[in-house]
Amino acid sequence: MKYVSLPEIMTAKVISICNLKGGVGKTTIVMALAEYLAGDTMYGKRVLVIDLDPQSNLTSALMSEEVWEKEFNNKGLTLPFLFKNPEYFLEDAKKEKFIAKNNISNVRNRNSFSHLHLIPSSPRLFDIQDDLPPGYYSCNLKPVELIRAILKPLLNNYDYILIDCAPNINTVVRSAFLASNACIIPCVPNRMSIHGLDLLLEHIDKFNRDYVHNLKAVGTLISRYNRTIAQTEQLNSLLVNPFYPPVFETKILERAKIAEGLELGNYLTYRQKYDDSHESMMKLAQEFIHKVGR
Repeated sequence: MKYVSLPEIMTAKVISICNLKGGVGKTTIVMALAEYLAGDTMYGKRVLVIDLDPQSNLTSALMSEEVWEKEFNNKGLTLPFLFKNPEYFLEDAKKEKFIAKNNISNVRNRNSFSHLHLIPSSPRLFDIQDDLPPGYYSCNLKPVELIRAILKPLLNNYDYILIDCAPNINTVVRSAFLASNACIIPCVPNRMSIHGLDLLLEHIDKFNRDYVHNLKAVGTLISRYNRTIAQTEQLNSLLVNPFYPPVFETKILERAKIAEGLELGNYLTYRQKYDDSHESMMKLAQEFIHKVGR
C-alpha cells in the first residue's frame, strides 16, 4: 500500500513587538516587517498585524482614513470595541469582519500584495484600557484572555501574527503577552532605552510567573543607531550581557528614512518607500524568519 503524506498544518507564530520606552521606532519596525514578509516578490508569508497601541499609528500607516472610518470605526470593528463588546467579536470570529484584508499598505510590486491583513485600532483605546471589567461573564473570559481567544480560530490562516504594543504595561498589553509565543524588543543604544528594556524584561518575568506562561524575548533589535562613541559603548554592553535577549545582527540606522506624506492610493516600490533603509529591512525580515522560525 502506498502512503501519501498530508501537508503539515502550520500554526502562526504570534510575536509581540514592545519596549516600555517610546520613540524607539517600534511601529515603523512592525510595518516594515509586515510589508517585507508579506510581499509576494519578497517572502509571500501570510501576515496579520494587530495595532494594540491607542496612538493608532500603525493603522494610519497601513490603511486609508476613509476606509477605517466607514468600514471599521463606524461599524464598531476596531480594537476598543473588542474590549468593550467581546461577545460580538467572538460570535462573529468566523466571518472575520473585524479584519481589514484589502488595500493594506501602499507598497505594491507587480500589483501583487495580497497576504497582509490588519486588525485596526482607534484612539478610543485610550479611554477603555484602564476601565475594563474584571471579567466578561457572558463569555466566561477575563479581559487579559481576549486577544488569545480572538486569535485561536485564526492561527491556521497565517504564518505570522505581529502585535504592535503600546509602551506601557496594562491589561490590554498583557492580553498581547498571553496570546504571544515570543516578543522582540526594539532598543535605541542609550541609557533611557536600555532602562526601558530592563523594566520590560522584569515585567515579562513576573507575567510568566503570574499567568503560568512562557513568553520568550527572542531578540533585542537595535534601532535609531548613529554609531557615535556613546551609542557604541551602550551597544557593547548589550552584546556582552548574557541577561539581555540576543541582539539582532541587523541594525536600523538613525538616518533610515521612510517616504513622508504618502497616500495609500500612491503605490510605491519597497525601495521608494524605505529609501536607504531598504537593504536593512530586507535583512531584518530574513533574520526575523531565522530567529522566530518557519
